[in-house]
Amino acid sequence: MNNQKSKIRGILEKIIFKNSETGFMVGKVRLEDNNLVTIVGNAFELQCGEKIEVTGKWILNRNYGKQFEIESVKTAEPATAVGIKNYLGSGLIKGIGPVMANRIVSHFKLDTLKILDEEPERLNEIDGIGKKRINLISKSWEKHKNIREVMIFLQSYGISNTYATKIYNNYGDNSINVIKVNPYRLSDDIFGIGFKTADKIALKTGIEKDSLFRIKAGIIYLLKSAEDDGHCYLPYEEFIEIAEDFLCVELGKITDALNKLEGEGKIIIVKDDISKVYLTGIYNAEKYVSEKILALLSYEMETKIRGIKKDGIYDLINNLAAKERIILDDIQMKAIEKAVTEKILVITGSPGTGKSTILNFVIKIFEKENKSVLLCAPTGRASKRLCEATGKEAKTIHRLLNYNPKLNKFLKNEKNPIDVDMVIIDEASMLDIRLMRNLLLAIKLQTGVIFVGDVDQLPAVGPGNVLSEIIGSGIVPVIELQKIYRQEGESLIIYNAHKVRDGQFPYIGKPKNNDFFFIEKNEPEEVVDLILNLLTQRIPKSFNYNPLYDVQVIVPTNKGIVGVNNLNSRIQDILNFNSQKVLRGSVQYRLNDKVMQLKNNYEKDVYNGDIGFINGIDMEMEEITVNFDGRNVDYSFFELDELSLSYAISIHKSQGSEFKCVIIPLLTSHYMLLQRNLLYTAITRAKELAVIVGSKKAIGMAVNRNIVEKRYTSLKGLLRNF
Repeated sequence: MNNQKSKIRGILEKIIFKNSETGFMVGKVRLEDNNLVTIVGNAFELQCGEKIEVTGKWILNRNYGKQFEIESVKTAEPATAVGIKNYLGSGLIKGIGPVMANRIVSHFKLDTLKILDEEPERLNEIDGIGKKRINLISKSWEKHKNIREVMIFLQSYGISNTYATKIYNNYGDNSINVIKVNPYRLSDDIFGIGFKTADKIALKTGIEKDSLFRIKAGIIYLLKSAEDDGHCYLPYEEFIEIAEDFLCVELGKITDALNKLEGEGKIIIVKDDISKVYLTGIYNAEKYVSEKILALLSYEMETKIRGIKKDGIYDLINNLAAKERIILDDIQMKAIEKAVTEKILVITGSPGTGKSTILNFVIKIFEKENKSVLLCAPTGRASKRLCEATGKEAKTIHRLLNYNPKLNKFLKNEKNPIDVDMVIIDEASMLDIRLMRNLLLAIKLQTGVIFVGDVDQLPAVGPGNVLSEIIGSGIVPVIELQKIYRQEGESLIIYNAHKVRDGQFPYIGKPKNNDFFFIEKNEPEEVVDLILNLLTQRIPKSFNYNPLYDVQVIVPTNKGIVGVNNLNSRIQDILNFNSQKVLRGSVQYRLNDKVMQLKNNYEKDVYNGDIGFINGIDMEMEEITVNFDGRNVDYSFFELDELSLSYAISIHKSQGSEFKCVIIPLLTSHYMLLQRNLLYTAITRAKELAVIVGSKKAIGMAVNRNIVEKRYTSLKGLLRNF
């Protein structure tokens, strides 16, 4: 074949394949001489009916024959009525689907695009198009024209159409200028674009590899990456090694950039026994949290239940216990007494150890004494569980602090604190240092605080190890619950969770209480097949559980045959073979799919880990609607990377949630992630039934591997040293 660069012109007649994430497409173009040719390669969002000029070269594909490989594409508006109809009906413009496109073009014919450009109000001549839709179509048409320029610009940098659209949505008509001036902003502002992609663009735009501008951006990126791994800082010497390796520049350039960033107030270098490199925000968060906890502890106050002496409190508790017909043991009595007398208290314990019972007593005592109590938790699902356990309203911490997405700040703070006598925070092991700071900012010194959590679970997804560090400091009163109360200790779920926590192999013999099962399978495909059978046949038949609402598959890893991604695809095909669907990258979203939110989206008021169901797909408006616990939330097609299918989820993502039944695949191929607190967290997600599918060896590996994730944090030291 002739390998020289050439050009072809024609009308895009058919799109055979298109990957909206990568921009790769295969299409058929009708040339000016009426020949039909195949084009392949990366292109921006081409639509059927468009007139295009393609630069590239002819290649011979072994399987598909002669093709024209795309290097770049220019478009012109379609010139025929059929072309215009195909163009508008392709989903290009919000508010116009195939049927509406046909009606518009039938009315305006070849003047259609001119009407959209110059007189969009004339669309009211078409039956069924009202003012609201005309306004939507007009805005979408204008945006489409502007976004084309951005897509053409980004094409040479290998940026996908999805990200090009996100960039335009974020920066608008200033998109190209932002990218030219500071492409590193993309890694901060655009969800899904990392430093490496931004760096690739930067180097192509002429920014030197050893420029101070690039090195400073790289340092900030590395510290944010450390934060994503749970660290509050990195040791100075370790950070220098990481930065040299990552940025491929000499030591002097890195130290110079560090000094410049410190001078600008973006980082803080703490020179201690071990020098530490912090992002300023995290340093300030750790410092404030330690200072506020100490201030709360030292605040002079009377017993929270005014006028009642210690003996009187025990009488109050005993009277309430008699009324509720509950017998409390000594540790429970002590926990309740401490909760109503201490300024700050930590209550920690595994599931089944009576945390909810204690909280209910504390709430009733406070209410009896006309004291106000607020309940909260870090996630929506955790706050919902807290509400169910206490019968009282419980909010996410973000809602409690009245987060305002437009201002990007919490409206509850030091100047506008929460006016309450007591704040109870459940699932406190999920608190990261930033969220803890914002919470404490809004708590008055007069207010009591109770942290409730399970310190043996996986640590918070965000930076820090707050609950563990507070307990480890030894300056805050702690009640540790160990006795199992749930089902009078007969629950095998709880029994085995405690065995795993204590480093012992769980009981996997004949089920004693029909709530914990182990089924041995050693081959990945066998495990997948069994999970599908359990979901669709055995569990619904034996326990009358709905596989969508009552059963959750939780997995150590995302990748592999027995990983989240593959399991989601396989389960989706069996439980929800729905014809109404939209494809984003390699994932197909279908009507009625079970999905999970992957990041906090304050504007939509949905949070990382929230699970919902798709109850609407609007191809004309390019939107899907997800129902989260009775509340509908709309997503444009370009926001779908905020969601994932959630028939199967990672164990990390299951934190703070509880399901009637969990299925846990566990194989030696998961060995990189197998550890004690991971298996413990997985088992304790089950409320009524836990099923482990896999190998005994994998269970043993997890039980014996008690490697507590090392996080660089200073909170414990700050609390001890003040």
